[in-house]
Amino acid sequence: MERNAVQLWVGAPEQRSVAPTPSVFYQKTTNKMLKNTLLFKFKSAVEHYIKHLGTFMSAVMTFGLGFLLIGLDYFFPIVNFQIGLEWYISLIPIINVFISILIAILLTTFSVIFVVKQLASSQFSPRILRYFLANDLKVQQFIGIFIGTIALCLLPQIAIIFLKKPLIITVSVALLLCFRCLVWSYPKMITHLSDNMNVSTITNRIKCEVMNEIHALYQKDWQTGERLLYKRNQRDKSKEGIFIITPFESGYLDKVNYEQLKRAYNDFLQKNPQLPLSHIYQKPIIGEFIMAKTTVLLVVEFDNALSEADKACVKSFFQKIVLSTFSVNKYRSYTQDINFGVRKLVDIAIKAISPAVNDPTTCLNCIDYLGEIVRVLSAKKFPSTAANDLRDEYIFINEFGFDEVADFCFDQIYQWGKHDPTIVKRLIRTIRQIIPYVENPYNLMILIKEIKEMDIHHIYDMPNPDRSFTQEQMLTIQRELAKFKEKAVEQIRLLEQKGILQQYEQLVGDKLDIVSKEEVASVDFLKRYVIV
Repeated sequence: MERNAVQLWVGAPEQRSVAPTPSVFYQKTTNKMLKNTLLFKFKSAVEHYIKHLGTFMSAVMTFGLGFLLIGLDYFFPIVNFQIGLEWYISLIPIINVFISILIAILLTTFSVIFVVKQLASSQFSPRILRYFLANDLKVQQFIGIFIGTIALCLLPQIAIIFLKKPLIITVSVALLLCFRCLVWSYPKMITHLSDNMNVSTITNRIKCEVMNEIHALYQKDWQTGERLLYKRNQRDKSKEGIFIITPFESGYLDKVNYEQLKRAYNDFLQKNPQLPLSHIYQKPIIGEFIMAKTTVLLVVEFDNALSEADKACVKSFFQKIVLSTFSVNKYRSYTQDINFGVRKLVDIAIKAISPAVNDPTTCLNCIDYLGEIVRVLSAKKFPSTAANDLRDEYIFINEFGFDEVADFCFDQIYQWGKHDPTIVKRLIRTIRQIIPYVENPYNLMILIKEIKEMDIHHIYDMPNPDRSFTQEQMLTIQRELAKFKEKAVEQIRLLEQKGILQQYEQLVGDKLDIVSKEEVASVDFLKRYVIV
């Protein structure tokens, strides 16, 4: 994308020259979207540190609440020393019994959890393990309350050695918290774990987190007149380029702080206006593996050649930017990486239809959720909102396109389940249910091709005597294919009635230089699909 690139817009001349005034509804929608985005970013930031919440809660209960109660006992005793000492001696054995019970509960509970984690890892996917402990708020609360209560029970027994006073208030509160752990926290935790280990809960939670990330990343829907597809920007190799190698240890690119990257880049431009800086390219996609001292994170491109001193200065500056804006972790996360959630659902689906597990219902459940993800993505404007904004700053981000995400969702499941009529039928039906919501001609072509390129007719062809399918199974697949064809043709004709295809056909003739070959081919494909 050059600095003088033409912005694509299809419409009447008066629409092109006059910017529309935002309505009150639009402003409310924008404010709500901004609020949801900020809320999701806050949740994402908390999620990275939630694994330490149990430790934090237990420390607060032990040192915060514990020292507050000890202070009350020391400065404001509720009874005289003799009576208080008798009460204290009576309560301590009860406290010690509760400590033993709580420790036994903790050991038993987490022994079961680790066994279940191992089973879930082998049956579903090893990438879901962080659900059970590290990223689960209720589990962390359970850990914090139980460990904090045990510590609070021990604290007055240690403190009395130094203070020489019976700590009645502290011991009484600790005793109440022990009762709470047994009659309230523990039953709730068992109920939560039993539900959280269910595969339906696991898949639904993955879907919800992916959907939240989609709405945070892609804040704008695709509108008629905008580009049909997203293509990665390729750097001009004839220009001077400085490659910024990763300074991190090997791992996965977890996230990038694009706001900070933009601020640092603009600050660099203001301080060095003499440098002929052209563009910045982010090479790896979020979620890709980063190899230590090998992977190129950024390419800084210049219009003219630089001196060695300027090159050293630029390289040093952008290495500092990379350290402060890029994050590499041993785990992938949902932050800026919707394909991680897709990968989990696909893994669960594939393992579910393996001979070792043989659970096709779980696979169907995953296909349903993947279909919902694709439906929402099909209406979004690519690339992401942050990537679109950074293009105006000549910073180009490497992202996945809709076609790649659709392939991730369906291709591998079909590859492993194509000889199961139930799986094939659900794949066809799921994509058919998405079709009526797709108005982008290119995205519609991608979904139609998903079915065409599966080569279903070759496997479920009626005259073929070598296949082990019953006549009923083959007829069922053929009926699903016929319904898919009918729905796709209906949607293409609807786009023609709305004038969407005609607008892009006219654009091809008028401005072929700003329309890619893929966009031209997508409109032509849909036209021919109706005729065939």
